[in-house]
This record gives sequence, C-alpha cells and structure tokens, in this order.
Amino acid sequence: MILGSATPSIESFENCRQGRYRLLELSQRVEQRALPVVEVVDLREELLAGGQATNDQGDGARPKGSGFGLFSSRLREALRENLARGYQSLVFLNRRGFANFLQCRLCGFVLRCAHCSVSMTFHLGQRMVTCHHCGFGAPAGDRCPQCGNSTLSGIGFGTEQVEQELQRLLPEARIARMDRDTTSQRGSQERLIRRWERGEIDVLVGTQMITKGHDVGGVTLVGAILADLSLNLPDFRAVERTFQLLSQVAGRAGRGKEPGRVIIQTYAPDHYAFPHIISHDYKGLFASEIEFRRALNYPPFSRLAHLRIEGPRPKEIEAKAKMLGEELRNKRQGNGLFREKIEILGPARAPIMRLRGRYRWQILLKGKSGAPLLEFAGQARAIFPVSRTDRLYIDVDPYNML
Repeated sequence: MILGSATPSIESFENCRQGRYRLLELSQRVEQRALPVVEVVDLREELLAGGQATNDQGDGARPKGSGFGLFSSRLREALRENLARGYQSLVFLNRRGFANFLQCRLCGFVLRCAHCSVSMTFHLGQRMVTCHHCGFGAPAGDRCPQCGNSTLSGIGFGTEQVEQELQRLLPEARIARMDRDTTSQRGSQERLIRRWERGEIDVLVGTQMITKGHDVGGVTLVGAILADLSLNLPDFRAVERTFQLLSQVAGRAGRGKEPGRVIIQTYAPDHYAFPHIISHDYKGLFASEIEFRRALNYPPFSRLAHLRIEGPRPKEIEAKAKMLGEELRNKRQGNGLFREKIEILGPARAPIMRLRGRYRWQILLKGKSGAPLLEFAGQARAIFPVSRTDRLYIDVDPYNML
C-alpha cells in the first residue's frame, strides 16, 4: 500500500519516524517551480485601522462604515492587481451559504433546525434557511416567527456572500462559485472545472472542494477569507487539519510559469501554526503537534474509542450515558489491566447535542494499545441496555467526534 500526501496525518508521520512506514520524499515541485509566498493578514489591525468586520449583514451584505468587509485592504488590492495582469484567483472559505443564521434584532430569536440543536444557514439566492446537518429547510420569511417584527438579520457569512461582495469589488471580473449548492446537479462540477481550466473564470470562490486536485497554470493568487473557522473547532486535530487545508489551497497558486501568492486572513496571527504555514514547514508543525499529543495522551500515543449514545428522549439518554460511564469506571477500577491501560473521559453532551431528532451523549476511551481498548469497548456494548429506540455506537480510531 502507498500513502501519498504533502501533509500526512500526525499518526502516519510518526509511523515513519518509528520505522513502521518507509518514508519517500519529493523535495521540489514539478520543473523546480517555487512554492508560493504566503502572507498572513491580522484582521484585528484592519479593524483598528477603521474597518469593521463583516459578520452582521442585515442590509444585503454591504460592508458597514469604511470597513474592510470580508476582504482586507491587502487582499482587495491583490485581487485587483491579479485581474489587471490577466491571471486567475482563488478565494477560499470553508462555509457555504450567505449568512450563518438569521436572528431577530428585537427579541434575539434565532431560526433553528426543528430536528437538530443547530441554527440554520441562510441562503439568499433561494430565500431559504437550511440545516447543513440533516437537510431540513424552510422559506426565510421577512418577519420574526416569535415576535412578528420585520427585524430578521443575517449574522456571519459564507461563500454566497463572498461571491456577492466580489461582484461589487470587481464588477468587470468573471466570477464563479464552487460549493455543494452550485454543483448539486449531475455534471455541474465538471463543467465548472472545465471553464476554470480554459481561463473563462477570473475569480473562483469555493469551499474545501477547490483546495486540491486542480492544476490550473493561470492561478497566481489564493485568498483565504478566515482561517479561524477550522482552527477553533472542538477537536484535537483542529491545528493539523487547518495546516492541511491551508497548505492544500495554497498549493493551487503558482503551478504555471508565474510565481504564486497566498494571503491568509485571521484574527489569531500569533497562533503557532502560522509560521509553519508561511514557511511550508510540515516537519516544524509536526514537531509542535507531537508534543501537544504526547502531553494530553492523544494519538499516536494512544488509541481512541468514541462511544456515542443516541435516542429520541433527552432525559433517558442522559441517564443511560451516566449509567454507562459509572459502570465502565467500576469495570476499570476492578481490573488491573484496564486500570493501567484505559482512560475514560465523560460522559458529556455531544458538541451537536441533537441531530436528526435524536439526542446524543458521548464517552471517549483512551487506550495505550489496541487490544485492551477493544476489549474494554466491548464491555460497553455488554453493559448498555438494548432498546427499540436507543442505540450505542462505538467508533474505534474516530476521525470525527462532532
């Protein structure tokens, strides 16, 4: 088996260091092309310089005051310059829709999914609010369902709003958007990519689907609207995934004869990940992350088993989760091997407490090796009371724990 990546997982690279995998490295790009120059823009400075971040756009997403809106002054000028020179630009934001949610300015009511414990994303083109977890949607009315006033306002932003602001910023440019909303029809993504490759699009806005696999020589500029989105996820892999995502999208720039430039916007420019992103230094990022993982006993220094308890009645699921946690601790305490090899975290509410009408709690097991962890996770299945509606899901070596 061959695993290929410019940004392998921390676990895979540690396996290389320990000799479990054989490491083969490509030290340079095709035709010895230079890696793109990466710049980080401090959005706090833009704010202090007189701008106001666009996170509240009740008036159709026009930036307020003399502010920078979604684009810092540096990214704005770079986009204009790149267009004037006849080159293509990528603008990346890993969040689709127009606004994160709709909120009433008078009573504070937020439109939430009827089946999940999350707010619904506002899509301006369809005049809909949609849950991106279960797919539930409803028309976005003008009046607040709670107080009846016409004071609903969009909060936050997504690729649809980025596209709209770009059309105002660069009215002469040919702008397109690639996300799940624009590529849902059969063949639509392929047609969009062909237009991009033929140079028929000046600026392409998109989510994660634009970050890798596209080799377009005319792309010389990449802008990342807000790196903080993935950096602040409640996941021990958040920094690793942010580095992977930004490295992948940065790699779209400068694949032709012209050098590439990458501009990353963030409110956390002092985060330890950014020097490694700027210098394309995977090994430096690995060195920082491996110590964090070691200190907190996360993979590759442990194996994980994620136990998720689900059901339609919140109080029953909470009681079952707490019972399961208590019984597992008793099992661990009464067994010397488990006591030495297994760590139990939780139970706790899942980050998304309700999903598709089912309430969710979770327990995380950490094991020093695989065999005791698998055996102990099996104890959980034996303990959990089976019912027609409630379920226990066990995910060993989970990649996602939301």
